[in-house]
Amino acid sequence: MKNYLSIPLFFTLLIVSSCQKENQVENELKEAAANMNKITPQLLSEGVRLDSVSVHDNTTLQYNYTLTNDSKDELTPDEINDYKIEAKEEALKSIRSSPDMKNFRDNNVTLRYMYYDKNGKSTTDFSVSPAEYK
Repeated sequence: MKNYLSIPLFFTLLIVSSCQKENQVENELKEAAANMNKITPQLLSEGVRLDSVSVHDNTTLQYNYTLTNDSKDELTPDEINDYKIEAKEEALKSIRSSPDMKNFRDNNVTLRYMYYDKNGKSTTDFSVSPAEYK
């Protein structure tokens, strides 16, 4: 009978431990987002501005960008897709190699990138999951 009680106790402790870790990661992400938002908006390169950063679903950090020189209506679907592919490749390279991203890698954070045109219209987006960068 004692063994039967220890199994549910073990799973309860595992779940509590997992929830505490998830809350810790979420709190760290919220702190990182708040710190990043103190310096936004920030022009990152010609035509790309980081507007804000937010946390979603406990372990997803979302970056919101504006393509300051582009209007979605003036871009072809191929141009948008090519930009998306290139941006995702750059994001993956940065996530995999940047020391600043180590904590995200260690905590299996998903990174979401949202791009809007100069008129605020959603232009493209993508996510990078832990399975993609590990």
